[in-house]
Amino acid sequence: MFYKIAWLIIYPFFRALFWIQYIGKENLPKDKGVIVCSNHISNADPFFIGFGFRTPIHFIAKEELFHNPVLAWVLKKINAFPIKRGTGDMDALNVGADLLKNGERMGIFPEGRRSRDGKPGHAKSGIAMVASLAKADVVPAAIICKGKVRPFKKIKVIYGKAIPYESLKISGEVRGEYRKVASVIMTEITKLWEDGHAN
Repeated sequence: MFYKIAWLIIYPFFRALFWIQYIGKENLPKDKGVIVCSNHISNADPFFIGFGFRTPIHFIAKEELFHNPVLAWVLKKINAFPIKRGTGDMDALNVGADLLKNGERMGIFPEGRRSRDGKPGHAKSGIAMVASLAKADVVPAAIICKGKVRPFKKIKVIYGKAIPYESLKISGEVRGEYRKVASVIMTEITKLWEDGHAN
């Protein structure tokens, strides 16, 4: 209930604050769990990505944000859950996998932190691990803004075609495999980002 109320309140506010153009919403599956992966350029990115869905989407957020009791309460109400960055936090990854198995949507920023120059960077292996645990498809996405994200600027959000889990060919037995798969996913995100800037 809180999620729906928050959506109804925050969505009009964001549409007034930013001109958000969505492209490729038809690529968002409606009948199964899916991971939506995007580049990361601002604190508002979960809202930019999440507003493309009419159904709840769960985001992994850095654990430090949950140290503030008030912020932690709000984050939990809007379906965010914490992860300890740089530790291979399997508890958080398993939470995400369970949500996906239950048909929920999950949002991840594979880079693990915001880009300093606005360009897509390198992906952490966590995205591939979650996909492997849940056997979930991955929808690459790109958030595009010329310069820094600020009020009254144009924001373009592009959702690419889903990458079927089977095509990732994750065995879980090859050293460095997760990192390579994460790189493949990040390459798709980068292509969307480049196309979005070109058009």
